[in-house]
Amino acid sequence: MGIFRVPVQPLERTMMTELFLRGFPWRSGRVSGQTSGCAGTHDADARPDRIDRGSTARCNSVPLPLWGLVLGLALAGAPSAEAQTCLTCHGSADFLRSVTGDSARAARLTVDPEEFRSTVHGAMGFSCELCHAGIGDFPHAASPRVACGGCHHREKEQLGHSVHGQPHALTGEEPAACIDCHSDHHIRRPSDPQSTVYRLTVFETCAVCHEDADKMRRFGQENVHTVASYLNSVHGRGLIAKGLTVAPICTDCHGKRGTGAHEIQIVPDSGSPMHREHVVETCGRCHAGIMAQYDRGLHGEQFRAGNLDSPTCISCHAEHGIQAVANPASGVNPLHISRTCTACHDREGFNTKYGIRAARGNTFARSFHGIALGSGQLTVANCESCHGAHEILPSSDPRSMIHASNLVATCGSCHPGIGKGVAQGRIHVASFEEEQSLVGAAVRWFYIIVIGVTVVYAFGLIALDQYRYRVVDPRRGGGSHA
Repeated sequence: MGIFRVPVQPLERTMMTELFLRGFPWRSGRVSGQTSGCAGTHDADARPDRIDRGSTARCNSVPLPLWGLVLGLALAGAPSAEAQTCLTCHGSADFLRSVTGDSARAARLTVDPEEFRSTVHGAMGFSCELCHAGIGDFPHAASPRVACGGCHHREKEQLGHSVHGQPHALTGEEPAACIDCHSDHHIRRPSDPQSTVYRLTVFETCAVCHEDADKMRRFGQENVHTVASYLNSVHGRGLIAKGLTVAPICTDCHGKRGTGAHEIQIVPDSGSPMHREHVVETCGRCHAGIMAQYDRGLHGEQFRAGNLDSPTCISCHAEHGIQAVANPASGVNPLHISRTCTACHDREGFNTKYGIRAARGNTFARSFHGIALGSGQLTVANCESCHGAHEILPSSDPRSMIHASNLVATCGSCHPGIGKGVAQGRIHVASFEEEQSLVGAAVRWFYIIVIGVTVVYAFGLIALDQYRYRVVDPRRGGGSHA
């Protein structure tokens, strides 16, 4: 019986306790091969359901037949005697309302045995005392807090290091406990559509706290619109409107890959996937091709070099409210992309620091393309049309779309058959004096002077004619013109 053994998982104390509650012998010598393990670690007369849940002691192994017995009991799903006793009261909502006088509290205390059996714990045949240890006859003493970490010790450790596991420094209030996300008696696997952490509905669970203005304010958060913003985003619409389970959810971006929900950190924390150092990789989990383009561009190159001025994904696309490019609300929609780019490229200090010519936004706005775009012609060229979206490179780079050798192809994407001369024309022209040659400037000023003199001369002739007609002629004729 002791030959075939399996490593004990985090549930071993729960399993051993359940065996005891269902009448399996415990005292030393009654379980073959386990005297030195169980009784050696714990007192021979100790009950498994009374063993300190905080203890770090673990059995080295459990005989394989015992796991088979536990599995059989679980599949049978028959409530234990203790469970039947508890359900005498806790199975009746009406009785609990009469006792507590509080409908909401009564609802929390009520357990539907059929529904519980369909949960992950109920399906394994777990009894009430596994979680609610030490509760005696009615009236109950103050019930100790359920210690989920007694079985789920890895998740407990992960949660303890996350933002949700850090109590308020002054009040000691915990941001979130296990039941806030997983519920109490209705816990289901994340793959179950009825689970509170199911992919298509987990945002509702997050919103319970993150849309609670008072609670968020107590923990130093003012923004309570993140969930609503997400639901109106391209990611949220993909999840809700189209039912795409591949669409990213809260824990995909804010949780560490592979562990997700239990290790969420605040964004400024260097361990957060949404921290500036990691946000590109986080987005790149789904958008791997775009991340590769970004890395080949100047922005990605500077980002990898640690340049804090370099934009990341959220600099242009926002965080929770990401919209498709075709959506007029998107920051990279043709209507708004010039403002998004010039948030950096119109800053005098920024341009001076990197040797970029000033007023890129203003010079584009005064160009033909800028004027046409301002009038609502969305098909006209914008920043992205000429510079690219993610693989943006300086004009000196031969790979750049605006390198001299590539201008015909770049301009030709909108103007087929364009010649080299037109393709080399200026788009961002700060002033004619800055861009024109000496001869060009002389010609320009020649025309300005000639046109000005001509206009003044013409107005002078008109003024003299009117003077003769209205003043001189009437004096000569002794009368006036009507």
